[in-house]
Amino acid sequence: MKRLTQLLSKDLGKELYELWEEYETQSSAEAKFVKQLDQCEMILQASEYEDLENKPGRLQDFYDSTAGKFHHPEIVQLVSELEAERNANIVAAAATAGEAHS
Repeated sequence: MKRLTQLLSKDLGKELYELWEEYETQSSAEAKFVKQLDQCEMILQASEYEDLENKPGRLQDFYDSTAGKFHHPEIVQLVSELEAERNANIVAAAATAGEAHS
């Protein structure tokens, strides 16, 4: 990041680097919120890939890596809704697979 910010004007580079450090160290409420949004977006993307590939549950590692990391109430609610929808898809896929083997 240091190298990238050196390509910018001194003031802009300094500001961007400081914001990056704030995010990395989680030293402000805003940085913590953005980190949670970033992780939420990751599992949302994983869910979309599972849907596109019609393989519910295949990307469980992404969900496991974020377990317990959400604290902001709105993000907790969003993640809860996403997980409920995903779990329903997993159950439906398992039921369909069971019917195919019968």
